[in-house]
Amino acid sequence: MQKLTLALIHFHILHKEPRKNRRQLLKMIDEAALRGAKLIVAPELATSGYTFKSRRDMLPYAETRFGPTLCALADAAKAREVYICCGMAEKDPETGILYNSAFVLEPSGKLACRYRKITAEGRWACAGDPGQDNTFETPWGRVGVLICSDTYHSLMSRATALRGADLLLCPSNWPPTGIDPRELWRARALENGFYVAACNRTGVDLSMDCRHAASCVCDPSGSLLFEKIHPDSATLMADLPLTDTHRMDGRARRSRMAERLTEHCLDCCLNLESIRDLTHFLDLPQPGPLPINCVSLQKTESPADALDRSLLEGGVTPEGLYLFPDLAGTEKELDKMACIVRERTAAGQSVGVLAFCRKEDKRQIYAFINSDGPAWLELPAGPLTADIQLPCIEFGSARFTVIPVNALAHPELILAQAKKGCDLAVVFAQRMSDKLGRLAGARTIDNMAIAVCTKAETNLWMPPEGHKRWEMLSTCPKDGGRILLDTRKTRQKRFHDRVDFDCLFGVPLKE
Repeated sequence: MQKLTLALIHFHILHKEPRKNRRQLLKMIDEAALRGAKLIVAPELATSGYTFKSRRDMLPYAETRFGPTLCALADAAKAREVYICCGMAEKDPETGILYNSAFVLEPSGKLACRYRKITAEGRWACAGDPGQDNTFETPWGRVGVLICSDTYHSLMSRATALRGADLLLCPSNWPPTGIDPRELWRARALENGFYVAACNRTGVDLSMDCRHAASCVCDPSGSLLFEKIHPDSATLMADLPLTDTHRMDGRARRSRMAERLTEHCLDCCLNLESIRDLTHFLDLPQPGPLPINCVSLQKTESPADALDRSLLEGGVTPEGLYLFPDLAGTEKELDKMACIVRERTAAGQSVGVLAFCRKEDKRQIYAFINSDGPAWLELPAGPLTADIQLPCIEFGSARFTVIPVNALAHPELILAQAKKGCDLAVVFAQRMSDKLGRLAGARTIDNMAIAVCTKAETNLWMPPEGHKRWEMLSTCPKDGGRILLDTRKTRQKRFHDRVDFDCLFGVPLKE
């Protein structure tokens, strides 16, 4: 099998010691090349360290394009005939502006790519231009570059895939606190159908301990090909399979990108950065708790009987949204359920039902039942099509939508629904899987809760608070089947809009 050998320089960076760092870095690059690496990646800010208090504090450690680090890396790349990607603090000689940048040197020693971090450090760095081309061509295919927390925001990775990258390099300085970046890197690989090679640092910086930080390589299915935690500097090697033409197999990326239907995603371009009260701005229901109930039919039980039973099991507070994931519903049965809902509404209880009804001509038919009776919803059994309009339903304290399973792989679609004020996306699936859970968790960063409902269980992923990991709540019918969505949390949306929307919606897909 043909292969591309990568080397990740899992590097113990000494704070404010650029000469020592550069000397050790070059030694490890030479070692990696001798071991057969053709593409070598070093961490973010690999010569300076990470924590700086101000622009003045960083200024002595920032270098220009023709500074000592890049000149030495160019010589190393040329001498060993390898590609080298390295993160460093950059000073623009014309403006004096500082950037957190990554540079890629090709085997000729020439510059192949310069990428300036967009989620830049506020104390000293300027944010990079979201329209910059962060990709470069190699004999094995197109490769992209993002830096550390840029991968936190899904649309930067998506734009990189649309630019044709089948491998994403991610120089990082991500400590093992809060969310584990490996979860995000695996999700980015899966949703875009490309490889991700994340080179983290190790050691102790001025303000963070990275001795347990991980470097890893993920394949296009989101599986880990390689991961390593090491308290000291280490050269980590990994092989990527190539096709018979000696190139990375880009079929997964092209297939994933071909599923996109931009008509459903354009609302993700809306400018809501200055809006702090989405409830008032979008005229949303007043936020608060909304119980979500998972209902599964027992033997010989009709859907109406199952709803009655679930309402009785709810005791004095049976209110909420009831999800029926596997219901072959007739109109007569749905009318019975509508009668039950109207009776409860007349008694002062707010009850709604979302039920899967049937498959029809490659479509899935659902019904949402409230006091007004059943409303029919249609979704495709596969990828979205132009004639399908995703629903926005208001019930209780929430605005929610229903999406097909494969839509979870498309962050721009979820973000568009979030910007339309949706608190929740409901997904009905045959079964839960690790990949489905990985995508659902990652989608919460796009400012929306995700509920995945199967016959066996319902899981709810809530958006993360600060730098914490998203919260997952789980229930199954035999345990009572109830979880609580608090829309006071889903209304606190902060959108990151430094994104190349022209690339997302205006540029043809690169092969």
